[in-house]
Amino acid sequence: MVSEEISHYRIVRKLGAGGMGEVYLAEDLILNRKVAIKMLPSRSLGNEQAKRRLFREAQAAATLDHPNICPIHEVGEEGDSSFIVMQYVEGNTLASAIRNNPLSPAEIVDIGVQTAAALAEAHSHGIIHRDIKPQNIIVTPRGQVKVLDFGLAKIVADQTALTTSPTESRLTDTGEVVGTVGYMSPEQLKDLPIDARSDLFSLGVTLYECATGSSAFSGSSKIQISLQVIQFDPPRPSLRNPEIPFGLDKIILKAMAKDPYLRYQSAGELLADLLGLQKSIQEGTASQTRQLTPEPGSSRRTFAGSLQGKFLKAPTRIKIGFLVVALVAAGVLAAIGIRRSPYQPAPEARGWYERGADAIRAGAYYQASKSLERSVQIDNRFALAHARLADAYLEMDFVDRAMEELLHAMSLVPDRSSLTSGDALYLDAIAATVRRDFPSAIEHYGKIAQQAADNDRAAAYVDLGRAYEKNENISRAIEYYAQATKADPQSAAAFLRLAVLYGRSQDLKNATDALDKAETIYQAMSSEEGLTEVLYQRGALLSRMRKLPEAQNQLEAALQKSQSLDNKYQSVRTQLQLSTVYAAQGNTQKAKDTATSAIALAQANKIRNLATNGLIDLGDTLRFRGEFKEAANYFTQALEFAQTDRARRTEARAKYFLGAVSLPQGEIDKAIPLLEEALEFYQTAGYRLETSNALLMLGRAHRDKGEYDVALDTFEKLLKLARDLGDPAREAAVQSSIGILLGIEQERYGEALPHFDESYKINELRGAKADMGYNQTNRATLLWQLGRYDEARHALDSALKIADQPEAGYKLIAAWAHATDSQMELSRLQFDQAKAKGERALELAGTQAKDLVLAAKYTIGLAQAYSGAPQPAKKLCEEAVTLAREVKSPRMISSALLALAEVLLKANDAEGARANAQQAQALFAKAGQQDSEWRALLIAARAAKLSGNSEAREYASRADNLYNGLRERLGAEAFDTYRRRPDIMAYRNQLTEFLARSK
Repeated sequence: MVSEEISHYRIVRKLGAGGMGEVYLAEDLILNRKVAIKMLPSRSLGNEQAKRRLFREAQAAATLDHPNICPIHEVGEEGDSSFIVMQYVEGNTLASAIRNNPLSPAEIVDIGVQTAAALAEAHSHGIIHRDIKPQNIIVTPRGQVKVLDFGLAKIVADQTALTTSPTESRLTDTGEVVGTVGYMSPEQLKDLPIDARSDLFSLGVTLYECATGSSAFSGSSKIQISLQVIQFDPPRPSLRNPEIPFGLDKIILKAMAKDPYLRYQSAGELLADLLGLQKSIQEGTASQTRQLTPEPGSSRRTFAGSLQGKFLKAPTRIKIGFLVVALVAAGVLAAIGIRRSPYQPAPEARGWYERGADAIRAGAYYQASKSLERSVQIDNRFALAHARLADAYLEMDFVDRAMEELLHAMSLVPDRSSLTSGDALYLDAIAATVRRDFPSAIEHYGKIAQQAADNDRAAAYVDLGRAYEKNENISRAIEYYAQATKADPQSAAAFLRLAVLYGRSQDLKNATDALDKAETIYQAMSSEEGLTEVLYQRGALLSRMRKLPEAQNQLEAALQKSQSLDNKYQSVRTQLQLSTVYAAQGNTQKAKDTATSAIALAQANKIRNLATNGLIDLGDTLRFRGEFKEAANYFTQALEFAQTDRARRTEARAKYFLGAVSLPQGEIDKAIPLLEEALEFYQTAGYRLETSNALLMLGRAHRDKGEYDVALDTFEKLLKLARDLGDPAREAAVQSSIGILLGIEQERYGEALPHFDESYKINELRGAKADMGYNQTNRATLLWQLGRYDEARHALDSALKIADQPEAGYKLIAAWAHATDSQMELSRLQFDQAKAKGERALELAGTQAKDLVLAAKYTIGLAQAYSGAPQPAKKLCEEAVTLAREVKSPRMISSALLALAEVLLKANDAEGARANAQQAQALFAKAGQQDSEWRALLIAARAAKLSGNSEAREYASRADNLYNGLRERLGAEAFDTYRRRPDIMAYRNQLTEFLARSK
C-alpha cells in the first residue's frame, strides 16, 4: 500500500500497474501541478535489479526532449520506495481507442508519424524502447501522441551503432526475453541481439491493429502467439478493412517483415514514407489497395522480393548471425522449388541425439534432456535435437524451456521440405503439444504410428498414448500403451505409463503388475532415473491405497535417488507426494516444510505446473491444520495459475480443494459450484479416484445444506463403489460422512455410531491419525448424547492425544474435542466446566471454523445463563445465531436459535423465547431431529405460559409425544441411558410438572 504522501507529492489515485511498475496520479505540492509517479511494484521492493531497471528508464527518457515523448521530472527514493516523477498526460491509451474499432487511414498515419518521430529521436540517442505497443502510447484530447514506458529501454553504448553488442551487460536473467508477446519482433522472441529495427516491427504491429481493430498475431497462449510471430505473415490490413489504401498496406507490412533487412532500416526512413502517404491522403490521391501481394497467411516470399532484400537492401556488415541468412536462403530455395537435402549434423551431435531419443522412449526424460542438451551444444543447427529436447522438457513441465527449444527448431527449418515426412510430423506434433492443441498432436502422432517401421512402432504408440493422456482421454491412452507393450515387451516407458493410469483408475492389481514389469526392465537397463520413477509411482500408488508407512519408505528412497542424480523435476514431485503422506500421518509441520521446499525448488527451476500443484498441496496441509483462509489463498493462487496455463486437470484440482475448504467456513453456496465443475471434468476424463473424492465432498456440501436425501444417496453409492474397488481410505471417509448425516444432522444416534466405529477401525489400520482424531470426536458426540459419558471421555482423550502431538499441529481437532467436551459438561449440568472448555475451544479455533465457533459460543452462553448471567449469555447466543445464518446450515441455525430461546426464557423474555423456539422447532421437524424438537417445544410451552398464551398446553403435549416416541427410535437400551442424562432428567421433570399443573 503506497502512503498518501511521498517526498513533496500527494498521491491522488492509482492509474494502473504493469510488470515494470505501478503508476499513480499525484499532486506536486511545491509547483502545484499534476504529475504521474511510477514506483517499483511492491514485490520488487528491495530488489536491486528492479531498482536499476527503473532508474534506467528515467536515464533513458531524461536524455530525450521531444514533443511525442513523455518527459521525466525527477527520480527519487524515500524509505523503501523508489520512484520516477513524470509529466501527467491527459488522454486515453491507444489500446482503449482501437479496441474492436479500426481507425481511419488519416488517423492511423498521423499516429504513425508522431510515434515514428519519437522513435527517431530515441534511436538517435542510442536508445531502443523494446516495448512499443498500444498500451504505451497515449493520445491527448488534441490528438498529440505521447510515447510512455521506457522501462524496457536498452541503452546502446555506441550511439552511432545500429545493432547492440551481444556482450552488452543485461539487467535481466540470462536467457530471459523482455517485452510483450504479440508486439515483439521475431529476433526479440528468439533472444537474439536486437537493434532499432525491432522497435519498427513493434510499431508496424501497432499500426496493423489500428487499421484492423484486431491483433496481427493471435492465440490462446504466449507460445501460440510467439509461433505466429515467427512463422506466419498476417493478411494485409485491407483484407480486414477495405478502407485501408494500398500505400498504408505497403508501409505496415514492410515494417512487419520477419527479416530485419527487409524492414525499414531506420525510423527516419519509415517516417519519410508515412509523411509522403499523409500528404497523398490530404490531397485525396492515395489509391486503394490492389491484389499485388501473396495470398493472406502465406509465409513464402517472391523470388524477386527475396533477392532484392538479400542483395540490394542489406548493409555490407551483417551482425544478426547465421539465423537470418538461413531463413532468407530457405525462402529463396522454397520459392524456386528446389528441395534442400536434409541437414547433416555433426557425427558426435548425432550420437548424443540418438541417446536422447532412446532415453525419451524409455521414459527417462531427465537423462534424455542431458543427452540432447549435449547434442545441441555440439551442433546448435540440429533442428530435430532441439525439437526432441523440447519434448523432454515438456514431460518434465519445463514449459518455458520447451517453448524456447521449439522456436529454435522452427526457425532452423522454415522450409519443411528439407525434412523427412516423419520428422516433419514429429516437429508439428511437438509444436501442437507445446501450444496445448492436443487433438492436433494426436492427429500428427497417429500418422507417425501409421508410418513407423516395426522396430519404431512401440515408441510411436507410447508417443500417441502420451498425447491421448494429455488430452485427458485415459481409456485411449491405456489402449495405445498396451499396444506398445505388445509391440515391444521391453518398453519400460509403456509399462510405467500403464501403471500410472491404472492407478488413477483405481485398477490396483494391474497398476502393481505394470510397475513390477517396468522395474524389472529398468534394472536390466541400469536406468537409475527409471528406477527412481518406479519408486515414486509405487509410493504414490501406496499413498492412494492409504498404506502410508509403506508409501513413505518408497518415496523417501525415491527422493534420495533423485537428489543424488540432481534431477530437480523428480525431486520436486517426490517432495510434494511425501508432503501429502506426512500430513495424512499427522506430521503436518513436516508436511508444510516439505511442500514449501518443493515449491521453492520448482519456482527456482521454472517448473510451473509442479509449483502450481505444490501450492495446492501446501494449501491442503494448511486445511488439515484448520488454517482455512490461508489455505484458500493458496488454492485461489493455484487456480489462477492453472487457468492461465490452461492446465485443466490442475484447474479441476484447485477447484476441488477450494470447494472443500469453503465448507468449514460456511460458504456452502460457493463450494457447490466449484465442486460440480471439478466433478464434471473428472467424470468426463475418466479419473475414478478424483471423481469419488469430488462426489464425497459434494455429498457433504448437500448434507450441510440440509439436503439429506441427496447427500445420503450419494454416500451410499460411494460406499458401494469404495468396497467394489477395495479402497479402504474411501470407505472410511464415506462411513464417517454417513455417521455425521445420521447421528449429528438427524439425531439417529444408534444407527450412526457403527459407521463411526467402522471408520475408526479402518483409519487405525491405515495409520491416518488426523482421520482417527475426527472419528473419535464424532464418536464422543454420539456417545454423550446417549448418556454414555465414560466412553465419550475415553474417545475425547484419544482425540486430544492425537491433536496434542507437537509436530502435528491439529489445533482444529483439539478445538472440536474441547467444544464437544463443553457440550457434554453442559449436559451433566457442570456449568463452570462447560464454560471453561468452551472458551478453550474458542481460543484454539480462532475465527475460521465458523460452525465450531458458533457451537462453542451458544454452549458457553447456556452455561452462563444457568449460572445466573443471562445478559452476557444473550449476547453470545445472538452472535451464534448471526454466525449460523452466515454459514447457512439449517442444523447450526436451529441449534443456535434453541440456545437463544432458552437463554431468553432465563431472562424472562417470554415472547422472544417463544418466537426463537418456534423457529428452531420448525427446522428440527423438517430435519427429523426428534431429540432437539421435543426440547424446543418444551421451551415454547414454558415461554407461552409465562406470557399467558393459550398454546402452551398444545406445545407441551406435542413435546411429551415426541419424547415418548424416542424409545422406539433409539431402542430401549439406548433410550434408557439417554433419559438418565442429568439435563434430560431436568427437562423431563419440567415437562411432567407443566403437564400436571395445566390439567
